Amino acid sequence: MVSYSPHVLAVHPAVAAKDVTELIALAKANPGKLNFAVSGIGGAPQLAGIEFAQRTGVQWTYIPYKGGSDAVTAVVGGQADVLFNGMLATWPSVTGGRLRALAISSAQRVPSAKDTPTVAENGLPGFETGSFQGVVGPVGIPRETVAKLNAELAKALNAADMKERFAKQGTEVRTGTPESLGAWMKAEQARWAKVVKESGAKFE
Repeated sequence: MVSYSPHVLAVHPAVAAKDVTELIALAKANPGKLNFAVSGIGGAPQLAGIEFAQRTGVQWTYIPYKGGSDAVTAVVGGQADVLFNGMLATWPSVTGGRLRALAISSAQRVPSAKDTPTVAENGLPGFETGSFQGVVGPVGIPRETVAKLNAELAKALNAADMKERFAKQGTEVRTGTPESLGAWMKAEQARWAKVVKESGAKFE
């Protein structure tokens, strides 16, 4: 793994919700009427929206776009109302006043956005979602080559200036062994399969 970026729960400034509690109330008062922009059907941002809806009892309409940037553009332009999206791509629109951030889906508050609460702080304990960046290769790479690449990448990524650069963009450097990344990916697949099954979500 290279890094992990939490999702930002954000809305268009015209949406009458200044925090998570108000968003939940608004969505419950208007079931299915809030348009939720997603970066692609079944992607991590939509799964975040599904888990949030499942745990809070809200209903919204998912509108798929070609990617995270397009989803952000849609909410900025008022074609959609709300989204979960990676902090790296979304935060500039928040700081620019084009989106209103309600919460961040990290386990703890992000240093570069310390005034923005986590979703977990808003009555959803353990809610943590995000997008990871990693390095993969074809099956059959020699074990010693994998180990050397992993060691060199970890050395570069854990340099103080690199970690600081990532942190300013809302992304945390996360390195480890190839085995730990594989185990994490399998655990994430199982976790989200359970969320999708329990929610009854259909991806069309």
